[in-house]
Amino acid sequence: MSIPTTTPPAAPTPHTRWRVLAAHGGAAALLLLVVLYLFFEVLSDLAFQSWETFWLYLRVQQYAVELAAGHFPPRVFPDAVAGGGSAFPFFHPPLAYWLSAFLGLSLGDMVVGVNVSFLLSVLLSAWAMYGMGMALSGRRWLALMGALLYISLPYRFVSVFVIGALEESWTFLWYPLVLTGAWWTLTRQRLSWLLPLSVAALLLTHAVMGLYFLALGALGLGAAGFRLGWREVGRVAAGGLLGVALTLWHFLPARLALADVWAGVPEVMRSLPDFVHGHRVQPWQWFDEHPNRWNGISAFQADSMCFSLGAGQWVVLALAAGAYTVVARRGLAVGDARLSVLAKGLAVLWAGCLLFMVAPLPFVSVLPTAFSAIQFPWRLLGVTAFLSLAAAGLFLARAPISPRLGAVITGATVVLALSTPPFQRTNSLVADWDDAAINSWTLRRNGFSGYTPNGEYLPRLHAVEQWVERVSSSPVPGGSVQVLGADRDGSRWSVRVDAPQGGPLVLPVVAYDFYRATGDGERTLETFSEQGLLGVRLLPGQYTFTVEPGTTPAGWLGVGLGVAALGGVLLLASRRRSSWLLAFTGRRAPPV
Repeated sequence: MSIPTTTPPAAPTPHTRWRVLAAHGGAAALLLLVVLYLFFEVLSDLAFQSWETFWLYLRVQQYAVELAAGHFPPRVFPDAVAGGGSAFPFFHPPLAYWLSAFLGLSLGDMVVGVNVSFLLSVLLSAWAMYGMGMALSGRRWLALMGALLYISLPYRFVSVFVIGALEESWTFLWYPLVLTGAWWTLTRQRLSWLLPLSVAALLLTHAVMGLYFLALGALGLGAAGFRLGWREVGRVAAGGLLGVALTLWHFLPARLALADVWAGVPEVMRSLPDFVHGHRVQPWQWFDEHPNRWNGISAFQADSMCFSLGAGQWVVLALAAGAYTVVARRGLAVGDARLSVLAKGLAVLWAGCLLFMVAPLPFVSVLPTAFSAIQFPWRLLGVTAFLSLAAAGLFLARAPISPRLGAVITGATVVLALSTPPFQRTNSLVADWDDAAINSWTLRRNGFSGYTPNGEYLPRLHAVEQWVERVSSSPVPGGSVQVLGADRDGSRWSVRVDAPQGGPLVLPVVAYDFYRATGDGERTLETFSEQGLLGVRLLPGQYTFTVEPGTTPAGWLGVGLGVAALGGVLLLASRRRSSWLLAFTGRRAPPV
């Protein structure tokens, strides 16, 4: 069954192009001003109190130390665990931390770098939402309305000022880019490079939110295949799989090594179905509001989510769907008919997310264990915010709303965004949390668990609280081995030894499989674990050897697969016609 579409407009003249660019520039400037107004308090050289406390800033500083030492990608926090190191960067999605660390290095202040990173995550997500609105609907007022609402929903302030969720704040940027790339792939009948790259960026920013978002997308694609054609839907699915392949350089070695650290124990990570269900959202929280209080732990009777579930989303989505229904019944719908199919699918997925948050146990009991890593069902609030606004916008895109009325709606949206209550956008600055506070004493004192609450990225050989003692009491060289000197640059150790007969040397470093040791002349030295500490088997002689993180065989395999996937993206995105490589069976939907 084919879906009728509209004829594309005629090509614009050069004068029209300049006017269009000026209009887009004005919209981008307006969004910048609104973001600065709403999130101005994050622009400070002081850190703010959140769930992440000062750990967030210490993590970014450790990423910056490794980047400054030339270790890319970083794999270790060198100052954690009394200098023994913790492999947080090896296991954790790194993209948001990389961006924040580069900002900190560029600005010369790690605290300012993190705070600016939060602000940029909001601003870029607004521009991305605006771009998605233009790509799908072509209506500037509609794109601007969606972007303004996207940055002013209550949960945006919660994710920054209350939770301090740096990675989750950056996921808001990738949701609209993934949908835009999927739409371009669907309508242009060839792979859009934006789809796999944004999918990869989402997963490398927050693996759990990326897993849920892509799972929802897979459900939507499966349902859309009956209406839009399996060939087009298959092309979108292939683009998403290529995006997943682009992340294997990180996730493949991390996944294979996960069983060796505490993060591989579900009880430690609180990723059990019963835990997720115990923190389900109560239906009354959709409508309750209380200023200056949001903790997200639904088991607490005093908890309030401040409309964070978005009761306002219900109203907007209901009005948009109702307007489209009236227009469609009267035969007045305009624009590409595929937008209606997409809007209905997004609305259904949004309703499914609400159901999951209220009753997660039936879902996580049958889903793979990775889905229980969400811990708190309300973490889907960011996804529901995007789904509801995207669905409402696409419904309105088919309504014959004049540009003048659209301008009035946009003006009302600006007023609505600027009227956000002050208590929602207020942070809690701490007077002595500045860049100077990130010193060796602070790093050592707070790093016993690797700058995480549970020390989940430390090896399971010892309990988390025992690692500092183990590193501090490392054995002295034995036999004929003498250490003549040692220098350290980040996680790189350069040790000068005198070993007439050779022999083992144990370093005060937590042992991970990715460490590599080389002697003078690039001779590879064997490494081993001595009760959890890194040991090196020395060759006879007097020389300097180096120990630093390297790439595991699984890592090289992931790199190879990622390079192959990147080649596939470049090849398929450059083809002007649909590739036979992605020619799935099924009827083709008519071109736009």
